[in-house]
Amino acid sequence: MRKTFLVAGTATLALGVAGFAYAQTPEPKIEVTAGVSPSKAGTKSKPKAATFKLGVKNDPASKTTASKITIKLPSTIKLSTKGLTLCKASNDDIISSNNSVCKRSVAGKGTANAVILANGTNVNFKVTPIVAKNKVLFFLTSNQVANKYIVPGTIKGKTMTITIGPEVQQPIPGLYAALVDINATLKMKKGKNSLFTTTGCKSKKHKVDVTVGYVPNPTPPSQTSAKASTDAKCR
Repeated sequence: MRKTFLVAGTATLALGVAGFAYAQTPEPKIEVTAGVSPSKAGTKSKPKAATFKLGVKNDPASKTTASKITIKLPSTIKLSTKGLTLCKASNDDIISSNNSVCKRSVAGKGTANAVILANGTNVNFKVTPIVAKNKVLFFLTSNQVANKYIVPGTIKGKTMTITIGPEVQQPIPGLYAALVDINATLKMKKGKNSLFTTTGCKSKKHKVDVTVGYVPNPTPPSQTSAKASTDAKCR
């Protein structure tokens, strides 16, 4: 189900690029979609491996700088890296090798698009999710900027917290970028273990809650964070 909501900034599941404002702007409007497949859920006794999809489209007027994105899953979805092929390389090794060191730990794909507010330059990122111990490392590369980035998503229970560092907030040093959109598909399975697993379905939906925090820029919105939720259909 797609829902429009007010948010201070976002990422991703991605999905995480930030924004910059030279003048006071209205709170940005975001459209979010989420999906879980297969739609027929497993049970607690017979959990089922699943693919999780998240899409975020940002109002072009949004000019905020995101610092953290927190994704909270419902009780019917389990998120775990246990038993999977984990990347044990350092962030520097992943970046310098263009992730040749952890190809077996890639868990899906994604894209993120942003715009540099100072000059209107578009920055298009390829997002590669990499599974590490209790983390999903989002590897960002772009033809528009020379640098490559690791954005860590730390998993604790049913929550993933994606931390967006200053180097991603400013893909061109000194210039902030506003998110345009982000789309990510996350999946990995090894034997009986899966990154995402469904164990039920309540009211024909999986409710996904998202909280976005942001850092101040010259004229930031009044809120320090924003919350929203969306539903992924299930049966």
